[in-house]
Amino acid sequence: MTQISREQLIELFRKAQFTDSQYSQGHITVDSPSLVQNLTLAFNDSNSGWHATSLPPVIINQTYNFHYNGALPSRFGHVFKGVEGLFRNNYFRGSSGKKFYIIELKFDNNDLNKPDIIKKYEKLLSFIKLLKDAAIFSDSSISKMLFLNDTDNIEIEPIYTKTDLDHLKEAAVDKIIQFIEDNTHSKQKFAILSKAIIAECKNETFDKRFTVLLSKLDDIYNTLEHDYAVFASSFSYEKLRNEIENAKLEEQVKIHKVITDIQNQILGIPVATVIVATQFKTQKSAQFDYVYQFAVNTGITIGVCIFTIIMGYLVYNQIQSLTGIKREIERKDQRFKFESPIVYKNIQVSTKKDPFQDLFDRLKTQNFILWVIVLVCVIACIATISIYANITVNPYSS
Repeated sequence: MTQISREQLIELFRKAQFTDSQYSQGHITVDSPSLVQNLTLAFNDSNSGWHATSLPPVIINQTYNFHYNGALPSRFGHVFKGVEGLFRNNYFRGSSGKKFYIIELKFDNNDLNKPDIIKKYEKLLSFIKLLKDAAIFSDSSISKMLFLNDTDNIEIEPIYTKTDLDHLKEAAVDKIIQFIEDNTHSKQKFAILSKAIIAECKNETFDKRFTVLLSKLDDIYNTLEHDYAVFASSFSYEKLRNEIENAKLEEQVKIHKVITDIQNQILGIPVATVIVATQFKTQKSAQFDYVYQFAVNTGITIGVCIFTIIMGYLVYNQIQSLTGIKREIERKDQRFKFESPIVYKNIQVSTKKDPFQDLFDRLKTQNFILWVIVLVCVIACIATISIYANITVNPYSS
């Protein structure tokens, strides 16, 4: 015998007029041949839950009274008389995915046009899914969830009524979901959410916890936002400090390289001094050979002048390098200050100085050393020329 399908049964529900609040009896007017077939199949199939009050054959344009005592879920999906039945069901109160029909709303789960209460129900399911992700454990059969923090733990089941859904704070749900679904630091956000849920619900009885949770969504979001800001500030502080330390190390190496690049030339200064002091020829040491004295002393003096010019050029080049390094440090300093002003200020307070102050002080020291080198070279060059002028006889003068 042909059995009635789910689609045929739903068509009957949509046409039926129930006459009691329990949706257990009513009447239906047969206005099409397809309805004749559907109603006949329903009356002949005990699993449909439909029972005729009289036994005449079903014909078109007639009205028939019936009793309804519940359809078999395994064949027709779940048929609920009202939304409260949907919300009391262990599966549907926390999950979706199975077929259902609500007689009161004439709503099938495949319908595109959804009543407001169903829209709120679906939004709540999205929130419950988020809670399951935050829970340390969840029982999929009844959607029971276990939340845990450092000191407390509680179990929560999504036990709620139509009244709870009518008063659902959808904006708060949206904000919490959006906040968590931003993948940044999701583990920490779930931990903060668990902590907030425990704080709001731990003093409530088991059957009231979820209702209280729904009433405290704004408070939970505020806790999420505040505690995450504290965490992010701490995280940003350490991250920025590490970036600054890496930048300081990089620039410090550059600063030290300014001196090491010319250290051989710097070490040549005392060598040149020894040469000048020991190799200059007096008239007596040259045995009054004025041509020999003039040639030696002139060569030494010219060498000292050339060395001074070369050192001057090298030092000038290194001073320019230090200027470039200083500008790069200033640029990094301004970038860190602009990107994370609060964290930058915290570093100033904790260290009692600007993050790059050590490098700026080092730059001043290096600049001072380079100018001292220049001064020493100039003084040595002037002294050499002065000594040369005083002890050297020009053999070619008249």
